[in-house]
Amino acid sequence: MVRFPSLKSLKPECAKLIDTFGERFHSVRTKQLELNIFSSPFAIEPADVPDTFQLEIIELENNDELQAKYNSLPLLEFYKLYLGPKLFPILRNHALKVASVFRTTYCCDQFFSKLTLVKTWLRSRLTDSNLENQLRVATSSCPADIPQLSKAKQFQPSH
Repeated sequence: MVRFPSLKSLKPECAKLIDTFGERFHSVRTKQLELNIFSSPFAIEPADVPDTFQLEIIELENNDELQAKYNSLPLLEFYKLYLGPKLFPILRNHALKVASVFRTTYCCDQFFSKLTLVKTWLRSRLTDSNLENQLRVATSSCPADIPQLSKAKQFQPSH
């Protein structure tokens, strides 16, 4: 800090940042067991999981064929292909719940990234309805048919 005296002014901001990270990721620490059940169901002790999971965890860990499939496939593929709703309904529902959290977060992040692209300083005067329309186009999965749209447009209106 002596070599960089201007960094002293950043110390309170860094402390705030550390506190904010602690608050945001506190819920992750409390959900650690749920995440472990999802990410490594073969490595978790059945006695450590809630009673509702114990029987399915024991059945899963005693199935050598499923353990081989688990080791050879990506995690979501394993859940999709081998943990059916009839054999492992509780583990499957748990996996769907945990996996959907990451997908939802990804979709929100992607949406806000597109929002920052649409609303630049060059387009700072967008109305709410115009911004809504542009975001609808930016997040749509339907491709725009530009040639068809441009045929219906008159480029140089006559006076």
